[in-house]
Amino acid sequence: MNPYATALFIHFLGMTGLFVGYGLEWAASSLLRRSTSSDQARAWLSVYKLSLPISGPGLLILIVSGGYMASLTQGMKLAWISASLLGIVFALAIGFALILPRVKKIRAALPEGSAALPEAALACVQDPMVLTLIRVRAILALGIVYLMTIKPETLATSFFILLGAIVIGLLSSASSWFSSPVTAKS
Repeated sequence: MNPYATALFIHFLGMTGLFVGYGLEWAASSLLRRSTSSDQARAWLSVYKLSLPISGPGLLILIVSGGYMASLTQGMKLAWISASLLGIVFALAIGFALILPRVKKIRAALPEGSAALPEAALACVQDPMVLTLIRVRAILALGIVYLMTIKPETLATSFFILLGAIVIGLLSSASSWFSSPVTAKS
């Protein structure tokens, strides 16, 4: 039995969990913006809440298995691994410092029951920053996967790839900044 191959399989399992969780966040944030009642908003926030127990353990598995594989190959000094670790720290900062407080603010703004969303709650629900941050983080994670695939030799190339992923994440959410979400009447 090959320890590296086993660790690589576990690494792929962690990546699957991370991207399933991020996919749930992406879908929930897109659909949350269309909510017109507190019940609709709570339903999409509950889908968002499901993502955390999936993506969190997935990321932990990725970090532990990746660290193990790097220790087997003495690869911790490689530029792409250093850039990947910094990308992971940046993605964690986006999640804990920027996304979670906004989601808590949305929850706090929701009225009881199934009432229509008042202006303040509607503004929180339709805030394009939540969608933007979630998309940037998801595309940044794809950028890290790209780094791990091509293994660039220089730190500058690795950072350029991660910066490109962030720009693609921003571009993927640009329409949310220039148009109001289509809302269905309940």
